[in-house]
Amino acid sequence: MRRPSGSVVSSLVLLALLACGTSRTGNPAGAASRASPDTAATRGTAGCPTHKLAFTQETGCQNDGAVEFCVPKDAPAAHAEVKRIAPSVSTMASGGRAGCDTATETLFLYPTHEAACTSRHGALTDTAWNELCQLAALPEVRRIVPTWYE
Repeated sequence: MRRPSGSVVSSLVLLALLACGTSRTGNPAGAASRASPDTAATRGTAGCPTHKLAFTQETGCQNDGAVEFCVPKDAPAAHAEVKRIAPSVSTMASGGRAGCDTATETLFLYPTHEAACTSRHGALTDTAWNELCQLAALPEVRRIVPTWYE
């Protein structure tokens, strides 16, 4: 009896994998990879535009009770999206630490109270960090900075 060559075996293995609908990683063919709950994506670091954040998740509550950002006044869809992502935000008629142009921009404040922080002046919770990452991903948001009152 003749044995199949290595290339024939490789081809058969490939066909079997394709027939089962799995890739070499074990994911169903064409399916998006699902990360485990303890991954960077869940913590908000993967895909988060951290270059727009003047803090990290660990230092996100080192402020006077909020972080802030500007959104153009003539962008009602962006205002609605901000409220959809983070219903707890408020607005203020000021330039704030974010340096909004009060003639053309609205200052938004994202509160960093007990629900958003692991401890007073501690880290942001995963939920708060993910919301801030979503806000930073909005093209209308240039930068998110800590609030400091004087």
